[in-house]
Amino acid sequence: MSHRARNSPGIIEGAVPSDGGHAGSDPVGSIAVFGPGLIGGSIALALRTRCPGTRVTIWGRSQEKLADILRQGVADAVHTDPAIAVKEADLVVLCTPVGVMKDLAEAISPYLRPEAVVSDAGSVKECVVAKLAPVLGGRFVGAHPMAGSECSGMAAARADLFTGAACILTPLPSTAPAALRKVTAFWMSLGTHIASMSPHEHDRLVSRLSHLPHALAFALADLVGSTLPEGSTRLAGGSFRDATRVATSDPRLWTDILVENRTEVVDALRDMSDRLGALASDLEEEKSGSILDFLTRGKEHCRHLTRGNT
Repeated sequence: MSHRARNSPGIIEGAVPSDGGHAGSDPVGSIAVFGPGLIGGSIALALRTRCPGTRVTIWGRSQEKLADILRQGVADAVHTDPAIAVKEADLVVLCTPVGVMKDLAEAISPYLRPEAVVSDAGSVKECVVAKLAPVLGGRFVGAHPMAGSECSGMAAARADLFTGAACILTPLPSTAPAALRKVTAFWMSLGTHIASMSPHEHDRLVSRLSHLPHALAFALADLVGSTLPEGSTRLAGGSFRDATRVATSDPRLWTDILVENRTEVVDALRDMSDRLGALASDLEEEKSGSILDFLTRGKEHCRHLTRGNT
């Protein structure tokens, strides 16, 4: 694995292992996953496939759901008590909504093993790192796997969700090197490639690569649903379906994400509004040349932005 500037946005620090993501040895002996939703469930399933020697414990609030997970063999143990869930863990990954992570960090901190490392999978990093690093110290490494689905919950979890995806790590100068190595090895073992940057750089980047696209999808779906006759979307082609696919995501989850990253998302929305406003003005004034330049520039940017992602 090559190492480059830690805080340069988009710098790839680790590639998918040559064996397709299967590590030569399991990066951790015991892991506690908090939150058996899409991401947490997919982590557990991926570990079963890629790191069968790893002991998987899942923490959740619903005893009934946890019992189902245990019956399905997704985990070796399940707990509703955070202290018990982390008792033997080498690595803890918080896959809960970001709003509850600080409370969980405070609940587990006294019960962590001395060498245990804690990470997360939140879509926003600056607020998470600011809240968790003072509680957990150098053992905490912020992470965001750039993988997901418009579906949610354990039923949507997949063992291959992370294969080929990027995982952004946001270490601080105070992060323990051993903790960073362990978290890097863990995410690589699930098939991701690693990028490293500051929490602020992360939030700016994902506000445009992830949060803005979701906001626009919801907005487009709302516009069409509010202004066209019922049933009109049955006549829509693939462009509408592609542009609105993620608008079926959990609104409560995305409300939390947008609010937590509101500064960067507002900037992104205003930048987009300026572009749409300029396009509307060019259309009103029949400036075909300006419209052609705008569309051509967008096509060229799209071609470069998606290169290597297909």
